[in-house]
Amino acid sequence: MKRKLLFSMLTLGFLSGTLKAQVILGSDPTQEIKVTTSSNYTPQYWTLSATGEKTINKVGLEGPLMEASRFLSQATLGADLATIEQVANQGIEAWIDDQMTLPQSQTLDRLNEVFAEVIEWYLVNGGNPDEVSTRPYWTIFNYTWWENHMKNDDLLRQKVALALSEIFVISIESNLSDAGFGLADYYDILLKHSFGNFEDMLREISLHPCMGYYLSHLNNPREIPEENIHSDENYAREIMQLFTIGLYELNQDGSRKTDGQGEWIPTYDQADIKELAKVFTGLGVGGVMENEWVDEPYFGLDIYVADMTTPMIMYEEWHQPGTKTLVNGYVIPAGQTGLKDINDAVHQLFLHPNVGPFIGKQLIQRLVTSNPTPGYISRVAAVFADNGQGERGDMGAVIKAILMDPEARTCSALEEDRFGKLREPFTRYTHFSKAIQMEQYYGRYWNVAYSFYEATNQMPLASRTVFNFFLPDFQPIGAIADNGLVGPEFQIHNSRTSVEYINRVNDWAVWGYVMDDWENDNPSVTYNIEELLPLARDPEVLINRLDILFTHGMLSDRTRQIIKDAITPLISDNYRYNRTRLALYLMMISPDYAIMK
Repeated sequence: MKRKLLFSMLTLGFLSGTLKAQVILGSDPTQEIKVTTSSNYTPQYWTLSATGEKTINKVGLEGPLMEASRFLSQATLGADLATIEQVANQGIEAWIDDQMTLPQSQTLDRLNEVFAEVIEWYLVNGGNPDEVSTRPYWTIFNYTWWENHMKNDDLLRQKVALALSEIFVISIESNLSDAGFGLADYYDILLKHSFGNFEDMLREISLHPCMGYYLSHLNNPREIPEENIHSDENYAREIMQLFTIGLYELNQDGSRKTDGQGEWIPTYDQADIKELAKVFTGLGVGGVMENEWVDEPYFGLDIYVADMTTPMIMYEEWHQPGTKTLVNGYVIPAGQTGLKDINDAVHQLFLHPNVGPFIGKQLIQRLVTSNPTPGYISRVAAVFADNGQGERGDMGAVIKAILMDPEARTCSALEEDRFGKLREPFTRYTHFSKAIQMEQYYGRYWNVAYSFYEATNQMPLASRTVFNFFLPDFQPIGAIADNGLVGPEFQIHNSRTSVEYINRVNDWAVWGYVMDDWENDNPSVTYNIEELLPLARDPEVLINRLDILFTHGMLSDRTRQIIKDAITPLISDNYRYNRTRLALYLMMISPDYAIMK
């Protein structure tokens, strides 16, 4: 059953000889209105009441909170009641504008702080100084990611950066697991350009040693046929297929163009890959970490001693000379430097008309809905092409267009069967950690999250392939595929991961075991549900609060009754704790929560 978010109009007639001022419902002053109702309800032992005046001055209306909560589920990795109330009062567009002015979370800087603190904790607890690592591994990156998530205010930027990390994929499922500095620096690129320019981001990503290692254009040599040395084509393929233009030519609305025979038109062929591969030759390590073997970087140097925060540099003698003919027939002239070749190639890909609909659709999928209409895609792609001030690729304008589009904001979309998405397991985790108050004795939110990764196959920068955790066009067998729709997140939703997710929710909601680290004797992060306990005296009131926090007013009557029936009989000692914990558990595993509308 769908729960409709419909709000009725109140029409009041006032029989008065004179009217001194126009009175608007839900605004001040309300002292000029005398309200008489049949029932001013006050539950037994409660100080709060449902008075008629609260209907007039809008204090009793939860619609704005539900709207704000729904928006924040799209725009953030989780929000508490205070943030929901802030958006409801400030307005969605104003909140977006403010978010885009906030300072960027700094992953690398914070990683250095966390790494130093981890070492100090290790030594204080009797660790051997001779066994202290000189480099942070992926675990420290995870600690840092969660520190930023829990402590920083740039909520929208963090949501967009995570979405970008699922498009421009690098992964710890490689030797990058040892490159904590590099992982943090790469993530900073995504954070920096979440509201920046797409071309700048693509260029920085292409020159980052983590991407160079992951997609093998680091130490990629020019062709030397007599020595059977050939250029690696991996990055040339993926920068087109995954990062910019996709496999087939697109209309602005994301639909595929067809030729005279009705066949889809490929964007590139193997010859285009070979030509572009020539561009990405000659790149090598740009700096070295302090070590006992190597003082200066050189072409062919392995990443073990590389400074993975320094962009790759061009070793001209290893760069393929000559012209390079790219997609759409653009020719990079001979005689340029290797970096100029790369800049030209990135620019030409950036100008391709596919980029707007190709990237725009995926960002809509990550933020709002799995199956945006052609009109939605077209409107976002148009903003990518021109932000209204003549700039192409303005990511801030694109993100705002996605979140402010009528399909994202109006209630009518909620009635469409095609609208909505399965929440990613990881964003359910982050949502819980922000919606419910967390605490740790030292104020540390170090979370390795490895048990969650094993359970659900998802955590930041940990995809097992360059194709992300799931494909944007994945169709689960059944009604979704039968109706020509897609459900990307269902690719990692199966009998094992769904049951394991429920087990993890049991850890969080029932036992308060929310985050874990691998440092000896470090106190765990747990939740503090004190603010929910007074509400648990009345199951309906508690469920209403959780509906605001998690299901945005979309909790079905059936699920509401299931939760109510489960928690109402709990009346023994600590009944408020038990009711709250069980209600949280049932809410987090409900289909009403799993599907975000």
